[in-house]
Amino acid sequence: MPTFSLISLGEDLLLIHGRQQVLDLAPALQQLSSRTGQFGAMHWLEYFLDTARPLTKPPYLVLQVQHPKTADPLHPDNILAAALFFEYCVAGLRTGVFCTDDAVGFRTVIALPEERGRFAERAAAALLKNGAHIVLTTFEDLEGEESAHEPLPGMLLGYRHRVVGRMLTLAPTYDETLSHLGRLTRRNLRYYRRRLVSHLDLNFIADARADLTFSEFMRLNAASLNPVRRNRELWLRWRSSCRTAGGFLQGLRTAEGKWLALLGGWRHETMTVLHWQLNVEGYERDSIGIVMRSFFLEHEIALGARKMLMYGGTPHSIRYSFDEDSIADLLLCRPTLRSRILRLLAQSLPPQSILARRNHLLQTLAVLPMAGYSRRLARLAPSMRQSSSGGSPAGEITV
Repeated sequence: MPTFSLISLGEDLLLIHGRQQVLDLAPALQQLSSRTGQFGAMHWLEYFLDTARPLTKPPYLVLQVQHPKTADPLHPDNILAAALFFEYCVAGLRTGVFCTDDAVGFRTVIALPEERGRFAERAAAALLKNGAHIVLTTFEDLEGEESAHEPLPGMLLGYRHRVVGRMLTLAPTYDETLSHLGRLTRRNLRYYRRRLVSHLDLNFIADARADLTFSEFMRLNAASLNPVRRNRELWLRWRSSCRTAGGFLQGLRTAEGKWLALLGGWRHETMTVLHWQLNVEGYERDSIGIVMRSFFLEHEIALGARKMLMYGGTPHSIRYSFDEDSIADLLLCRPTLRSRILRLLAQSLPPQSILARRNHLLQTLAVLPMAGYSRRLARLAPSMRQSSSGGSPAGEITV
């Protein structure tokens, strides 16, 4: 049994920190995401904790528990909500700057829909009370939610509402799902698959986990259209797809045994998350990536998937059929020199620079108006509520 080092944040809130501590709680967090209806939100935790670079951005998990004084406060049935943050560290020194690593709010705040906004603010405020200078959290919200019941006098608050396309709703059958997509998308998914199968003996491998070693995966990556350059990232993708609970690895292979495409991700209940896709070079005219997704969609629907999230977004036209989800960014700041310098730095970055485009915290600090902390988010001035039809894809954001 794992042993946890718990820090009380007051009332019913607890804090654990460090990669292994958070990872040890993964099964309980996955059960929590089932109860809150956020299927898949707490899977692949090891991948995300490792890609966040634990030495420079250690993870912190704020938990709301039903009975904080019990002998086992982290029993799965006792956990009511959870929020995951990462703290920036420079040369091993803590900065007090906390941020989520997910700009579209899929894996950040796990709580019942009607309690999510209130808990997100309570978690952020608790970190601020315990020494944080800046805290940013992003979560799926409900319009008209009330904020936390304990405002922090003297602190600054920024809030905005965004509408982002994250997920595709799937019908009970493949053909019915296609009927809800755009005409061009329907045509491409059907046409390129039919054309390739007509002149190539092709097999869809629904479970390729036992068929592909990491060495073979590396060779296929080197021969792909957009190879991943970092071996560590490759290893994490392969291991998470093949050896993590809920992970899957699928592919297209010729009768001669040549792999043409692979993709990986995870499943949880009725949610399928497509995290990465690899297309071998030389089949561009056959649109091998579209063919792979056609087989993939059909298979997941047959398994019972009703929602699909393409992590990091997609340039494919299927994105125009994504659901529009309501997302909130909540930013709390101490009015300190440190937070002011960081806000000025964010505002000075050219909007099209890589750092400005890919860093969710700097993006938000640059554009979000700040005001004195009010008792209810609903009372914020209209100018502080911002909407957008897009939003940065989750996979393209770094914290």
